[in-house]
Amino acid sequence: MTKIINTDTGEQVILLIQHVFGRHPSTSHTILINPDASRMHATIFWDGEEWLLQDSSSNGTYINGKAVVRGAKERLHKGDKIHFASLFGDTWKMCDVSPPKSLLVPVTAGLGTIELDHLAVLPSEESPEITMYQSPNGHWVCESQSGISILKTGDLVGCHDQTWRFIEARASEETVFIESSELSTSPQIGIYFDVSQNEEHVSFKFKMDDHEYDLGQRNHHYLMLLLARKRIHDMETGVSETEQGWIDKDELSKMLGQNESHINIQVYRFKKQVVSILPKSFNLPQAIERRSREIRFAYEDIKITGGSQMTELV
Repeated sequence: MTKIINTDTGEQVILLIQHVFGRHPSTSHTILINPDASRMHATIFWDGEEWLLQDSSSNGTYINGKAVVRGAKERLHKGDKIHFASLFGDTWKMCDVSPPKSLLVPVTAGLGTIELDHLAVLPSEESPEITMYQSPNGHWVCESQSGISILKTGDLVGCHDQTWRFIEARASEETVFIESSELSTSPQIGIYFDVSQNEEHVSFKFKMDDHEYDLGQRNHHYLMLLLARKRIHDMETGVSETEQGWIDKDELSKMLGQNESHINIQVYRFKKQVVSILPKSFNLPQAIERRSREIRFAYEDIKITGGSQMTELV
């Protein structure tokens, strides 16, 4: 995350994509205590390529001792020193100029800011009740027991009296018109399972954009196998595409002999494994879909090799 630090007080501020400095607490993200500062003094913002500063004050803003032309957009560099209203006031230093990342900014007192990077869970990895990840379109998706939604700047996210506000790392106008169909939009993906005769070992591979990714053998692959088998079973018996593969969570718990919390952990571990193997430039392909009390495997192009008789499905 990109930070700016007050070298006089030690205060560190994580820059939002459009960050206002000023005296007015309701319109400023960072409040300036200098009485000469304006209510909305200056804005530091990311234009998609670099960080810029725009002054809107009465008494001016200075970068490395040089006054900024009011209304003009000045490029910022790592190490730049900024003064608001007076060269004799506090000095703010740009710690870096890396691109911004989407954030969860705490609403509940005592919580920390969370930088979102491909995949995140709340309240913890040991109890993943809410999962957030980037769709192939680059939007942040939130999965919880209540369903799936695309996050927009300002949305509240949390559980157990712990609440954060989502801030997206792109201009707000880019996210205003988001179609719900983007939740399911993804590259063509082929899924391949290789299952031992006793079904103790399940290997998982997938192909995406002409590349093959081998996830090897993991315990959580058996859950994926059960969901994939249910999808295949429904396709072969003529169930409509919108209804294929859905399994009630209680029934799935009985099939696996595990509670819902354990199943959520396995789904999270699978998603984390996929993130770890994909190139950094790729976003998480959606393998699991949810709706009220039900879950299903997201893809239809599935091939299963080996295994015993097909597990009885609901």
